[in-house]
Amino acid sequence: MAKRFFYVCAGIFLLALSYHLGAQSAGAQAGGSILGIAGAGGDNSKHWVVLMQNGDTYYTTGTVGPWHPGQNLFSGSPTPGESQSWGQVKDRYRR
Repeated sequence: MAKRFFYVCAGIFLLALSYHLGAQSAGAQAGGSILGIAGAGGDNSKHWVVLMQNGDTYYTTGTVGPWHPGQNLFSGSPTPGESQSWGQVKDRYRR
């Protein structure tokens, strides 16, 4: 039992040591301006979308196809919100 405990402790120690010696932040090749990449290919079409820090999006319709500019996520106006009472909401859906 002591032998197993020693191996578990040694494994945790080696993991912590390797993290301490080798951990560094990962950065993208584009200078850190890419926020995220999403891919969808359930129908074997291989669509890819890239989101940049300034809100610009780029998409491709093939695996190696050209990149096309998409919408900017921050350029739109905010969604208007209308205050309604609970009675108004119930009245609208009871009809």
